[in-house]
Amino acid sequence: MRWPTRLPGPLACRLRYQKFETYNAPSTILSDKINNKYIDPSLRGTSGPIETSFCEADFAWHQDAWPKTCINAGYPQPCDPRTGSALGGFNQLTTVDPKTVQRSYSASAYYEPNASRSNLSVLTNALVAKIEFDKSGYGNAKATGVQFMVENETYTVRANKEVIVCGGVVKSPQLLELSGIGSSALLQRVGVDILVDNPGVGENLNDHAATAISLAVKDEYPTGEVVIRSPEIAQQAMEAYLTHKTGPFTNAPTTTGFASLAMVDPDLKNPKEHINALVAEYHKANPDKDLAGRAPLLAKQLLDPKEACAQIVFLPLGADASKGDRTAELFIHDAPGNWITLGSSLTRAFSRGSVHIDSSDPKVHPLIDPAYLEHPLDIDIAARSVLHSLTLAEYEPLASKLKRDEGGHVILHPGWKGGPIKDMEVAKELVASNTVTQYHPVGTCAMLPREKGGVVDSELRVYGTTNVRVVDASIFPTHVQGNIVSLVYAVAEKGADLIKGKIANGKNGLNGN
Repeated sequence: MRWPTRLPGPLACRLRYQKFETYNAPSTILSDKINNKYIDPSLRGTSGPIETSFCEADFAWHQDAWPKTCINAGYPQPCDPRTGSALGGFNQLTTVDPKTVQRSYSASAYYEPNASRSNLSVLTNALVAKIEFDKSGYGNAKATGVQFMVENETYTVRANKEVIVCGGVVKSPQLLELSGIGSSALLQRVGVDILVDNPGVGENLNDHAATAISLAVKDEYPTGEVVIRSPEIAQQAMEAYLTHKTGPFTNAPTTTGFASLAMVDPDLKNPKEHINALVAEYHKANPDKDLAGRAPLLAKQLLDPKEACAQIVFLPLGADASKGDRTAELFIHDAPGNWITLGSSLTRAFSRGSVHIDSSDPKVHPLIDPAYLEHPLDIDIAARSVLHSLTLAEYEPLASKLKRDEGGHVILHPGWKGGPIKDMEVAKELVASNTVTQYHPVGTCAMLPREKGGVVDSELRVYGTTNVRVVDASIFPTHVQGNIVSLVYAVAEKGADLIKGKIANGKNGLNGN
């Protein structure tokens, strides 16, 4: 994402990333184990609120095996994702404070140190109903307050300067629509007075969805099943964490990788023609689905050997992804023994969903249509990524740690009933049945030109208003390759500077980096 700036785009983004972060370098011993040479400390923050680190406590077998396996499979040596390229397999940083071995996140890092400020009040268990506006003047509407509910009582807090909406990808568009900002046809249907007609509100929902398949692991390699299935071991692990900050509960999932289309399917013939044909097929049937004209850019990125089309997630725990609509049960299964899961996800899906209200009642949840795999190219690339992920099981040191049948083939989780996954048709069946969200939704209040479906401008201000901004992942116009947490913090830091009227070089104004 780039804002209008006097600084080069990469430098401007780097400053925002560095502002929120304190990078904690690992010890020499852990550095050798974790293979963190891809991290460039000069790109990392040194004094920000959010602590990032590699876990110093327990180093597991899969963290050692994964980067080596990816190298042996032909992946390039990874470089720091802050450079803009994340190709390769590696152990990623976690947002864990190494001093406390606890999660470092917005509540602990931003709110708690400032909770006693006299000009800050946080009201919990309150439901925002709508933003109130002064409609008497000409031009853009001015927000005058926010109406909210506590235990069925309605209150209003007045806004003297600005209203900042941070409800996330689901709740931010809901609040705008409840306040009269959205598609006029939709607002009329649900009985909300129209303030600003903008059909882009709630559109452009984009998420990372992973197709998961689990493989049996030899008994001598412990996985999450060991803890999940034994209350005694789980209790011991919890006591080790609470008492000594050691044990399996200190170790967050870190093993991941990114692959370009050329890496995923080097044998794909005429990839440009193949991609363009599927894009044209979808556009012909859905001419109004891409007002922003993203498809050509996404197609170009797919063909770029330096751009990742797929993320491969390695989890030391079995998953039954056929329970995709019951994600709380995803990692609870009855298959005996130890398992790992390989999850492949599209980094930038072509499909776009939506979030819209279906009632003027703020207590009624909005309708969410993620539109996963709606675009034929998403199904195609997802299937190729699944086939690619399974090839990694044939490279050492991972290969010798997996159980095999009499024919030497890996043993798939019995939750998958489709048999060996050897061709595109079977892979597409797996994609259709075993794909779940990674909880990385973005885009429903996109920072784009209004005529292209945009909801906020480059100052994060909602079109048609003078003093309402959105500061959360809903403003992303398109998706990023990996997890969104870093960019969410960076956007928040950018939003804070915009609101305060600052730019990075110290001058006043709102059009800086």
